[in-house]
Amino acid sequence: MQIDTAKLMEGGFWFANSYAEAAGRFLIACDDLREAGHKVENDRLEIGMTGPDGEPLCIDVAIVGSLESGKVLLSTSGIHGVEGYPGSAIQLAVMDDLCKEEAFKDHAVIFVHTINPYGMAWWRRFNENNVDLNRNFLTRNQEYSGVPEGYEHIKEFINPESPPPKKEKWFKLKALNLIRKYGFNNLKQWVAEGQYEYPKAIQYGGDCLQPGPDLLLNWLDRTLKDVKEIWAIDLHTGLGPSGYDTLLVSEGMSVDDFNHFESLFPGHIESLDPNAGVGYQIVGDLHQGLIDRYDHIKWLALTQEFGTFKPIQVLQASRAENRWTQWGKYMTEIEARRHWSREQMLRTFNPKDVVWQHKITSRGRHVFNTARKDLTS
Repeated sequence: MQIDTAKLMEGGFWFANSYAEAAGRFLIACDDLREAGHKVENDRLEIGMTGPDGEPLCIDVAIVGSLESGKVLLSTSGIHGVEGYPGSAIQLAVMDDLCKEEAFKDHAVIFVHTINPYGMAWWRRFNENNVDLNRNFLTRNQEYSGVPEGYEHIKEFINPESPPPKKEKWFKLKALNLIRKYGFNNLKQWVAEGQYEYPKAIQYGGDCLQPGPDLLLNWLDRTLKDVKEIWAIDLHTGLGPSGYDTLLVSEGMSVDDFNHFESLFPGHIESLDPNAGVGYQIVGDLHQGLIDRYDHIKWLALTQEFGTFKPIQVLQASRAENRWTQWGKYMTEIEARRHWSREQMLRTFNPKDVVWQHKITSRGRHVFNTARKDLTS
């Protein structure tokens, strides 16, 4: 029993209490890898904003190993702000594992730590412009305009123009009525797909490429020039059964690649089809944008999505926090972050539960190691 307890506590060890702590630990992990004999290059892409303690907000990037090999394992986290806490924990645990290995030259690992540092620092899913960055990476043939087909049916319900009450009596009843009327899968798709018309509403994809993503893409343009093959994992929370990881693959994937994923991760693979499982189709997600931009590279990409709470609870937390941010009465960002809806947002996507934390770091490492073995085999 003592071994189990130790394992549980070890999982929680990797979780930071603030963006500043997570970013600091990532930089230390880069130094630890160097001291262990690995070739490491890291950079800080500053977005020009500060966090609650005046710390600069940065997308931290690191390359471990050799880009000359042409093979890259790409690990990304924190595109949804508060989801960066578990994402960072997985990356820190993986980097610690790498410290115990010999240096390698047959591939490179690229870590992108916290694509949305503003959201992570200020306890939001969205960025400084209220943009969901996982709806902001449009492909060349897409435009920043439009809404999902049935969005107008649910717009008023998910975006009330008033501050949130602590207890909302009729929320579940209204949600159930909408589910009965339109069907759960339709509702899920309309809420989550991404919309480009209402800047103060949730799931807003922006009217242009955001500053953080622009910095990241410019860095990747320089970094990926000679890369021929990428195995990509984007880390998320909030979807599916608590502590269980669903591995979501984008639409358009070949049958061979889908079957290959199934053989690597039996029982965990799902397509982004609202009728096929917990997922839904997305416009402008990170992997779609990257695969379109770097189409000279052979890609295998999946989103590792860890469940936290039931879908209705997750929606309620996202809705309340956005209502507070858009319509609440506060004078400063510090005051805004003290509100109960921000704390609820943080804990909905980053539960303070050692059993959950252990599952996240354990499965995060497993998927990373399996992907790495597959890339180099």
